[in-house]
Amino acid sequence: MTENPRLTPAHGDRVQQERSQLAGTVVALVGWAVVVVPIILMSVLIFAAVMEPSQSLAAPARIALIFAGAVLLFCMIAAPHLLGQAVRFKEKAMWRAALITGIPTVCVVLYFVFRWLSNLG
Repeated sequence: MTENPRLTPAHGDRVQQERSQLAGTVVALVGWAVVVVPIILMSVLIFAAVMEPSQSLAAPARIALIFAGAVLLFCMIAAPHLLGQAVRFKEKAMWRAALITGIPTVCVVLYFVFRWLSNLG
């Protein structure tokens, strides 16, 4: 492809260098390897808590649990991809999105790690 001279940055503008696509892909794959088991465990835990027969399904606490679980699962699904894109493109907005979805993801992963460790002893 030929470069268009009109699209070159102005004298004072700074062009950010992208990292390779491989770096972003590796980070995203490592993120998926970390969150795949907690996603499954979280889904099962929410399903078991919601379907418990001692209360009505329409109880406000169960509805809140469904929405909170959906938000946490969305964060856990989105975080690895957003982190890989943030590593690749190095933009503040992408890092912000990765951080917003990454904090709840880390909390859920730590919850399951500590719950598993407490069952060992």
